[in-house]
Amino acid sequence: MLDLHLDLDRAAGRLGVQLAARLRDAIRSGRLVPAARLPSTRALAQDLGVSRGVVVTAYEQLAAEGFLVSRPGDGTRVARLPAVPAPAGRARPEARGTLDTLPE
Repeated sequence: MLDLHLDLDRAAGRLGVQLAARLRDAIRSGRLVPAARLPSTRALAQDLGVSRGVVVTAYEQLAAEGFLVSRPGDGTRVARLPAVPAPAGRARPEARGTLDTLPE
């Protein structure tokens, strides 16, 4: 089984929200790579000591956000995320120039 090292704080409440955040962070940081198969909801719930509903909620949220893909018979996998565009207002180096260098 994939060892995710996910820590949930039961005192903080909203375990599904916490789990979704931990999984989202693992995807963004590259710990979970595209196409990686996640444990079944039952297996992950048992591993974390939470109800299956907590895991289902987290998986559904991340699927809705585009981080996970779920297919019958194939389980739940990490989605291939598109490249992150450069922040607005910051020109790429090749796009910089002055008006007098533009062609007429």
